[in-house]
Amino acid sequence: MSKEPLKLKKKDEYFTPKLLVDPLVQYIKPNSTIWCPFDKPNSEYVIELSKHFNVIYSHIDDGKDFFKYEPKEYDYIISNPPFSKKLQVLKRLYELKKPFAILLGLPILNYQEIGHFFLDKKLQLLIFDKKVSFDGNTASFNSSYFCYNFLPNDLMFHSLPHNNSNKNYVPSNMYKTHI
Repeated sequence: MSKEPLKLKKKDEYFTPKLLVDPLVQYIKPNSTIWCPFDKPNSEYVIELSKHFNVIYSHIDDGKDFFKYEPKEYDYIISNPPFSKKLQVLKRLYELKKPFAILLGLPILNYQEIGHFFLDKKLQLLIFDKKVSFDGNTASFNSSYFCYNFLPNDLMFHSLPHNNSNKNYVPSNMYKTHI
């Protein structure tokens, strides 16, 4: 486990739209507790998942560093981690041995260190059919859920009604208090 504190870079905080949270609900067992380790109360993960499950959220800004903090009891880990810490986050997730669904850009599979990391890991992917926007502009890559013991099949595809851009853009609630 990394002993370094989680330091965020400017491009690490892209707030997940509701459109990318809703598809997860169907894969979570009833009466589950979900830990959202990179989230605040107005995160779409916290808002949407709390409608169906018990949610514990934590964030480095509140003194709860993902690499040092862990809730006592929870069933799943779901969030959108800081991009610059993707490999460290993945290592910690597998150390925790809990089912997880973490939103990452699908192109990270092109990174040599990521490909090497997954050689001996059980990886599941939930891939969307659209490149979903986080800021209203068309995204340049596909964001997908990298999962462990979360999906019924290791490779799954999900169709979205739109890509959250232009006239369909709905910003995350996180933007309302983060600007």
